[in-house]
Amino acid sequence: MLGANLKYLRESKQLTQGELANLFEIGRTTYINYEKENSDPSSSLLLKIANYYNINTHDLLVEDLGAPLFYQKTENTDSILAENIRVLPITVKDTQKQNIEFVPAKAIAGYVVGMKEENYISELPRFHLPKLPEGTYRAFEIEGDSMPPIQEGFIVIGRFVEHARALKNGTRYVLAIRNEGVVFKKVISEITDKEQLILASDNAEYQPYTVSIKEVLEAWEFVAFIGFPNKVDVSYFMLDKLSNIEQQLSLLTPTKSK
Repeated sequence: MLGANLKYLRESKQLTQGELANLFEIGRTTYINYEKENSDPSSSLLLKIANYYNINTHDLLVEDLGAPLFYQKTENTDSILAENIRVLPITVKDTQKQNIEFVPAKAIAGYVVGMKEENYISELPRFHLPKLPEGTYRAFEIEGDSMPPIQEGFIVIGRFVEHARALKNGTRYVLAIRNEGVVFKKVISEITDKEQLILASDNAEYQPYTVSIKEVLEAWEFVAFIGFPNKVDVSYFMLDKLSNIEQQLSLLTPTKSK
């Protein structure tokens, strides 16, 4: 549906193909090919288009936006539950490749307030990493010792999660939570039954706690970290592997019949 949706959205704003091409800083022929579906925009450009029209990227790609009643969906754009796109300002290189914006510890406190502001995001330091899979990435400097082997001062790199349904049990995320700030935790989803997440630490000294999914404004799936530890305790990695083995063995154990 991308080509038809691009045409529908452009015409709804009474814009020409050339005007949109200039707006997105691409050639007119390139944009025309997107509407004709002769080629596909990059992920970064797709996000820019979605942000411009204030529409979810999933809907932009697969829904018929011109269908009656489409825009009468319930909106909740202030939460990761939102079906419509949450504003996600990004910065790009001259090559249209996305930067990885870095949120240092001193900026963490203001992130929940400023994360939707282009000026705030544009002032963050940024860098690039090679060979990352397709996606939008952001880096956060971690405080505290609740998630070893990640230590205070390490930089955690996360991939943007567009919707709560994409959260995976047992996976680590950087979460922006209303009235709490930014946390790095292991997530156990209870969205279906209780509309909440259980947030657990890898350090047993910290107790798990719950947060309403409606309070989660952003989620970034942990993909890598940067740090220079004096000593890394690999036992935490081994515990994860042992836990996975234990779960697999439990599936192989025959159930006793009554």
